[in-house]
Amino acid sequence: MTAAFIKILNMSITAGWITLAVMLLRLLLRKMPKQFTCMLWYLVGIRLVCPFSPKSMFSLIPSSETVPASLPSGAFPEINSGVAVIDRVVNPAARLSFSAFSTGRSGDGALAVITKGAVMIWLIGMCLMFCYLIFSYLHLYRKMRTAVLLPDPLKKYGAAAPQNTPPRRTYHGGIWQSEFVVSPFILGLIKPRIFIPFHISGEVLTHVLAHEQAHLARRDHLVKAFAFCLLSVYWFHPLLWAAYILFCRDIELACDERVVRSYGEEERKSYLLSLIGYDRKENCPKRLPILACPLAFGETDIRERILRVKTWKKPALIFAVPALAICAVAAFCLLTDPKEKLSYAPEPFGHPYQVDSLVYAAPQFDFSFQPETAPLYILASDYQLMESTDTPLGFDKDEGYWASCGSAEEIRLKNSDLENYMDAGMESFMKDISLRELVKENKKAWIVNRAAGNVPLFYYVMLQKNGDVYLTYGYDTPEVPLIRFIFRLSVLEEEMLSSDTLYSHRTKYIGDNSAVGNIIYNLYFPEDMTYRQFALQTGSEPYEVTVTFSMSEEDKEAYSAEATGRIKEMNLLHRNACIMFSLIENAGIINFKLIDETDEEKRPLTIVCTRQWALSETNCDLWHESKTNEQFEMLLIKLEELFPTDES
Repeated sequence: MTAAFIKILNMSITAGWITLAVMLLRLLLRKMPKQFTCMLWYLVGIRLVCPFSPKSMFSLIPSSETVPASLPSGAFPEINSGVAVIDRVVNPAARLSFSAFSTGRSGDGALAVITKGAVMIWLIGMCLMFCYLIFSYLHLYRKMRTAVLLPDPLKKYGAAAPQNTPPRRTYHGGIWQSEFVVSPFILGLIKPRIFIPFHISGEVLTHVLAHEQAHLARRDHLVKAFAFCLLSVYWFHPLLWAAYILFCRDIELACDERVVRSYGEEERKSYLLSLIGYDRKENCPKRLPILACPLAFGETDIRERILRVKTWKKPALIFAVPALAICAVAAFCLLTDPKEKLSYAPEPFGHPYQVDSLVYAAPQFDFSFQPETAPLYILASDYQLMESTDTPLGFDKDEGYWASCGSAEEIRLKNSDLENYMDAGMESFMKDISLRELVKENKKAWIVNRAAGNVPLFYYVMLQKNGDVYLTYGYDTPEVPLIRFIFRLSVLEEEMLSSDTLYSHRTKYIGDNSAVGNIIYNLYFPEDMTYRQFALQTGSEPYEVTVTFSMSEEDKEAYSAEATGRIKEMNLLHRNACIMFSLIENAGIINFKLIDETDEEKRPLTIVCTRQWALSETNCDLWHESKTNEQFEMLLIKLEELFPTDES
C-alpha cells in the first residue's frame, strides 16, 4: 500500500503541473469556445488515471517521479521535482527536520513510520469523500421522491421552441418537477432525470431544457461523476480541487455555447433574456454549490453564463485551427514524461587506474617509470583526469595526494595525432603494439591539456575495441613536442590504502573539495559498485557528502530495504561512512547513491548515514577519537570489529 500511495502522490504532483499549465492556457484561450478548455481539462484526468506515460524530449513535466519510491526505506526525505529552486528550498529543510530521527539503516527509520501514517490519513480521507458521495446522492434521491413527472412540459406551458432549436430528444429518465428543486439539475447515471423547479415556465423552460439536453448529449453527468471519483482519490492536492471547480464551470459554459451556436440572432437574445430573468427571480439562488451532490449535475454561476452568452461570437476558422493545434501540442507535451539524462561519463570513466605495463618511454631521457613506480590515475565520471602526486615527476603537490590534470574532450583519433609527437625511429622502442595499431583498434579517444608550471602537458586517453585502456603522457612545447610515456592501464583493485594516507587528508571543513575527494578515492567500496563522482552540499546544515556509484539493476535492488543479501557490503559502506565522519569534522550526512548502469530512466537508491547514527553505532565521537594518527589506526580496528566484512 505504501508503494501505491507514493505512486498516487507522484501522479498527483504531475497532474498539478498540468493543472497550472491548463490554467495558463485557459487564459490564453478565453475568447475561444469552451470545448477547447474542456479538452485541456481531460488531460489532467488522463494523467490521474494512467500510471505510466511515454517518454519525450518535448515533455513539459519537470519530473515524472518527484518523490522517490525508496523514500520509506530509511533514506532522508528528498525530492527531485525537476525545478532546482524548489529542490534547494525543500530538501535542506526536510533533511534538517528528519536528521535527528534517522537510524541510518534501510527499512526501520522514522520515515517508514511517517509514510505509513500518511497512507492511513490518505485512506481515511478517501473513504470520507466516497461516503459523502454516496450519502449526498441518497439524501437528494430521497428528497426527489415527491417529484412530479411532466409528460410534455412545453405543451403544458404553451411554449414554442425557437426556429433553429435542435429536435427535442426523448429523455429516458423523464422531466420532473419538485418543490425542493431550487435550480435545474440532472440526477442519475444510467437513466438520468431532469429535475426543474415549479417556477420555471414558458420560453425560459424551453431554454432550460435545451441546456440540459446539451449536458446529456455531451455525457457531462457521467464525466462529472468520474471527475469527483478522481478528486476523492487525490483529495489531498489543493490544485486538483481548483481544477475540479474550474472544470465544472467550463462545462456549463460549453453547454451554453452548444445551445446558442444553433440559434439565430433573435433566439440568442431570447436565451440571454431567459438567463437574466431567471437570475433576477427573488426565490432563485444565484449559485448552486458545486459539491451539493457530485452526482447531481446542476447549474453553477448564472452571472458568469450571462456574460459569456452576451459576448459570444462564432469563432472564425482561422482562429479555431490554431486553438486546436495548441490543444494538440499541449496534449503531446503534457501527457509525456521527460527523458531523464544522467550526466555521468561512459566507460572508461568512473574508475581509478594503475599502470599495468609501460608500452613506451622516450629513450632520450635518463629517468623512466616502471609499473610499480608510475603514477595512479583516476578517470572521474565528470570527465576529469586526476593523477597521484607521490612520484618523482609529480606536480602540484600542494593540492594533496591527487592533482587534477584537466577535463577530457572527446576527439576522433588519427595517426597524425600520435606520429607528430614521436621522432622517426622512436616507434621501434614501443612494446607489444605500434602507433598505427593503437589508432586502428581505437574505439574512443579523449585529449586532456594541462599547464603545469612552464611545461604544457597533454594526455591522450584511448579506449580500445577489446576494452584495453591506454594513456599517453607528453610535452606540448613548441621547441620539442613529444610523447614521454605510453601506459596501458588497468582498474585499481587495492582494498584500502594505508591509514597514513587517509589521515593526511583529515579536514575540519566539508568544503575542502580536494581533501574530501582524496578520502573517497582512498576508500575501498563493494566490488559490484562502479564509482562515478562525489558531490558536496555546503549551503546549509547538515552538510552532506554524496558519493554516486553505478551498478546493475539486480545488484542495486539487493541493497533495498526488502533485501538481506548484502550484509557485508552494507557493513563496508557503514564503515566508510564512519571513517569519513572521523576525518571530516563538520560532515553531518554521508549519502551513498546507487544508480542503474543500463537504464538511465530508473530512479536511484540512496543509502543515508548520519552523524547521529554513527554516534549511536560506535558509542563515541568519531572526530575526537581520531585526533592523532595513532588514535585513527585504533579507530580503524574498532570499525572493522563493528562492521565485519569477512566470510564469517
